[in-house]
Amino acid sequence: MGLPRWAYFVFAAASALTVLYWDAIVNLWERWSGQQELSHSYFIPLISAWLVWTNRDAIRKSIGEPSLLGPAALIVAGLFLVLGQLTHIFVIQHLGLVIAIAGLVAGFGGTSLLRATAAPVGFLLFAVPPPYWVITILSWKFQQISSILGVWMIQMMDIPVYLSGNIIDLGDYKLQVAEACSGLRYLFPFLSLGVMTAYLYRGPLWQKLVIVLSTIPITILMNSFRIAVTGALVQAYGTEHAEGALHFFEGWVVFLLCMVALFGVIAAFSFFAKPRRGALNTLGAPDLTPVAPSRGALKLPVMAGGLIATLAVFFGLSQVLNTDTLIIPERKDFAGIPAEFPDLRHQIRPMDPTVAEVLGADDTIVVTFAAPDGKNFNLYMAYLDAQRDGRSWHSPRQCIPGGGWQITNHDIVEMTTSNGTLIKYNRLIIQNRDVQQLVYYWYDQRGRKVANEFTMKLWLIFDAVFKKRSDGAMIRLIAQVSDQEGIAATDAYLKSIMNDMEPFIGDYVPE
Repeated sequence: MGLPRWAYFVFAAASALTVLYWDAIVNLWERWSGQQELSHSYFIPLISAWLVWTNRDAIRKSIGEPSLLGPAALIVAGLFLVLGQLTHIFVIQHLGLVIAIAGLVAGFGGTSLLRATAAPVGFLLFAVPPPYWVITILSWKFQQISSILGVWMIQMMDIPVYLSGNIIDLGDYKLQVAEACSGLRYLFPFLSLGVMTAYLYRGPLWQKLVIVLSTIPITILMNSFRIAVTGALVQAYGTEHAEGALHFFEGWVVFLLCMVALFGVIAAFSFFAKPRRGALNTLGAPDLTPVAPSRGALKLPVMAGGLIATLAVFFGLSQVLNTDTLIIPERKDFAGIPAEFPDLRHQIRPMDPTVAEVLGADDTIVVTFAAPDGKNFNLYMAYLDAQRDGRSWHSPRQCIPGGGWQITNHDIVEMTTSNGTLIKYNRLIIQNRDVQQLVYYWYDQRGRKVANEFTMKLWLIFDAVFKKRSDGAMIRLIAQVSDQEGIAATDAYLKSIMNDMEPFIGDYVPE
């Protein structure tokens, strides 16, 4: 007994979709395997398939006639694909893949089938990795919060402790709350689990929302608890004894504690419910009510041909537009920067290989300049030929706390240089104990000098599509604030350096 005719159509369309999005699928697999905070993503498609299988009878009864929403969704998905290929931003392609899956569902089974499978199809969005810059910003925020709460918990144990940036100072020992300790490796899988738990929870909508939102504070508190326990063990036994405990707590134990806390939220709802129910009784696969089959304007063979033709058109379009080349303009190497300040002594500091690998920059320089009058400043410049596949900028705001510095003030300032160039830059005042420094940094991107990371990303998409360029640089200046001269004098000094740089900076960062 052969398969029904519609099965062949579905198989053909699914095969065409796989070919069209093959590069995006490969990138998904690489992201899932390469980042610990995304390792749970392998299971999300399996969970979506389980949800479909659990409600297979209701879903089967919801199959309607093909809907024109299918090819419309595929057109949107194809545009996402082309845009993602032009900009080399894979997250756009990943979102297009989910939209395309929804389009196939609507194209073959109508809007009724799409409504019946909304939960498993929508859950696939949690398999889409966030952009690298989003992960970096979230990691920085979580590091800050976890450091503060972790130190507070340590102080509750009557252990003397001092927090300097992201460094927990215990006197003889210092612990750095690094990026790996931010808690994101728990948040992403736990958030997915929270959404699934809310879907399985038999209760009002507001309680489902509370269950999902509670995953964020639970993750932060449990990660802070892990940091506090590690600090206490370091204080009591030294770093060599605490290292094993740190590894023990950083894995499944913390995640298990998060699950216990989430179950506590459900148990609280169950306790106050009327009539009172057991917490376990509130969880279970939802009894999906079949959706009345929708009526469509086209028959299955015609719709199947339209869907496959749409995928084929976008495949051809993507092959024509995606030459996989971006324009890389000619420029001078940063090695020539010291010669631009002939009256200043300079000392170039080698880039740490580990830091250089993380940044992935094509050209960098870290150099300290000293003037005869004793004033000095540090200049850091990093250039990328192309910003794609995760190669982008790490904001200094995320790196500064790791060196023990605290950001006491942050402003975005506009300045017009002596030759009329408008620069928007970040102005930070940072402090470590009694030492203050003034930090300026901005993103020099294809003729634009911007301060905001999000604005930079929007211009990146625009320029990658219309200029076929995604090169750019980040420039940072640091000067120590003198007790005698104060911040105002340091501001004036760094602004004079920016004016001095403007005539030659275009040779190193092409506009």
